[in-house]
Amino acid sequence: MWSSIREIIIPTSFEKAIDNKIEKNSVFFGGGTYLVSAKDKNINNLIDINNLIDDSIELSDNKIIIGSKATIQQLVDKSITKLSEVAIFSNFSKNIRNQRTIGGEIAQKNVRSDLFTYLVALNPQLQIRNPKKKIISMLEWNDNGIIEKIIFNKMDIDSSGFERFSLLQSAPAFLMVAVVRKGLELEIAVSGKVEKIFGHTMQLDDFNKNTLKKIINDSVKYFDYDHFGSIEYKKSLIATGIQRAVGQI
Repeated sequence: MWSSIREIIIPTSFEKAIDNKIEKNSVFFGGGTYLVSAKDKNINNLIDINNLIDDSIELSDNKIIIGSKATIQQLVDKSITKLSEVAIFSNFSKNIRNQRTIGGEIAQKNVRSDLFTYLVALNPQLQIRNPKKKIISMLEWNDNGIIEKIIFNKMDIDSSGFERFSLLQSAPAFLMVAVVRKGLELEIAVSGKVEKIFGHTMQLDDFNKNTLKKIINDSVKYFDYDHFGSIEYKKSLIATGIQRAVGQI
């Protein structure tokens, strides 16, 4: 691992894992790719939860239930329509996709991740252990506890669109747009080279030029003028991204 790590703890139950996490400078890990790349010197103890979570992927007519240990590559291999397509873009290295887990992707909250941006718009349910079992929406989760399962409404995935803009297809996106239709509402997430994902919920009947203009103006505030382009250029990309994503629904 790295020089500041003193101990790797392997708990035998969720209760013991949570107890160990209470100690200072301790973190949970499954795949561990984000931890290894960051090598945070303030972290002294790693809590290996691989024996507590699973990598199952259960498909039914209405739901998709994924164990938090499932890797990004497993999502790709399962060909779960849009979810699998976005999973490929989250990292173009198959080796990293084989290590990085969906639970870790959610826990990391990496705003530059295609998959996490898409999940913000989908807002699936999380089965959390703290240590008792609890089901909440992803956007409600406050980082307490361990993600055990991710529960998707299949209709949400089937009614979603995603667009990304990057200098090369294999390069990280500097701007991403995800749109999910949920009943009579549209959930919109805009991210990229930003510090925070812009999220917006709107009524489907309200989708017109005026509301689109407001969404563009509000979301572009999260971006800076840089070598990827001007603010006006990024406004045009957000507009194009939303329109294309809506067209995929």
